[in-house]
Amino acid sequence: MDWLLTSLLKLSRLDAGVVVFQSEQIDVNNLICAALRPFLIPMELHDITLQTDVPKGLMIWGDSSWLSEAIQNILKNCMESAGDNGKLEIVCADNSLFTEIVIHDSGAGFEKKDLHCLFDRFYRGGNAGATTGYGIGLALCKMIITRQGGTIIAKNHPQGGAIFAIRFPK
Repeated sequence: MDWLLTSLLKLSRLDAGVVVFQSEQIDVNNLICAALRPFLIPMELHDITLQTDVPKGLMIWGDSSWLSEAIQNILKNCMESAGDNGKLEIVCADNSLFTEIVIHDSGAGFEKKDLHCLFDRFYRGGNAGATTGYGIGLALCKMIITRQGGTIIAKNHPQGGAIFAIRFPK
């Protein structure tokens, strides 16, 4: 209940425009490590395999604490979807236009009808199953990322599972 109230308060603060994001250079490797930290023990308990490919020296501009929270919301969703003995993969890449963080899980993926609504407030997709979500996390995640100049999309991986792709312009 605390998480729900806190998340709703954060959404309200973002809606009201009272949140001031810091703009600093962030090492993507450090950002990913910080976002993963709270999940390392639950991942071990549920035997979820983690594979990362984050090149050293990859940098983005933004507010590291807010972006870490956004990535944590995605990781939480991916872990729930992957389930016991699942797999998570985080791959980061850089080109002349943007820096991209891609998170892929081994879960069921999304139903086609859900893809356009995943980031809507209070929306729970058809594959939400027995998870206890309220449809807040991904809405908060999108708001955090887009308010800092980034984009986020969700889609199904051709070999199964969900993909979340976050891009930050150069």
